[in-house]
Amino acid sequence: MNRNYGFTLAEVLITLAIIGIVAALTIPTLISNYQKREYVTRLQRGIAILNNGIQLMMADEGVFEPSQLAYYKCYGDNGNATINIDGEKRECINNYFSKYFKIIDYSNKQNDTDFYPAYNEILQINGTTSTSQGAFNIVSWYGFVTSDGIMFIPDSFTTDALIDVNGTKGPNQIGRDIFMLDQKNGLYSAHGMDTWDDESETNDYCGDNNPTLGLGCAGRIVAEGWQMNY
Repeated sequence: MNRNYGFTLAEVLITLAIIGIVAALTIPTLISNYQKREYVTRLQRGIAILNNGIQLMMADEGVFEPSQLAYYKCYGDNGNATINIDGEKRECINNYFSKYFKIIDYSNKQNDTDFYPAYNEILQINGTTSTSQGAFNIVSWYGFVTSDGIMFIPDSFTTDALIDVNGTKGPNQIGRDIFMLDQKNGLYSAHGMDTWDDESETNDYCGDNNPTLGLGCAGRIVAEGWQMNY
């Protein structure tokens, strides 16, 4: 006597339902983990690009401090240490930086909404919205994007810098794709190494107890072995 060992329609539907539930539970986590890994990888690359560029600048000119670099001549006689300048001075600075970075676009004026279309509002690490004027006045700063798709927003190359690891693409959130870097002796490193876990440091805190700005999240990533565990 022939026997039918196939599955019934009910059994197939139940199996598909189980697969769907498992997929719904696991796929978002997999996507989130992949995005985090991508952000961290691009943060590492961005820091390396920035450091290679500034070290080449200093080596070419035989100086030991970023403030001694020739691009300061772009400011004119006053030698103003801020890079938040306009017009021909930005063009002068960008021409200089282009020798050391593969720049494909840059902000050629203050409040350059064509270059900074996504920064009227940015997300803090806790998911709340902040205006760029309040967090950091990104739209008025000089910045440039390299061929890697990474945006660099230096504050004169003598103090700190911001980096958006995927350019103007979302989420444009501090601690996800936007990070702060510190500069010392011509080398950039993650900001917040000593402050990210201190709740009294309200701007830098990047712990799990409802952080605000999260400016020290790059420091947490490095401290935890280049992992985004939040």
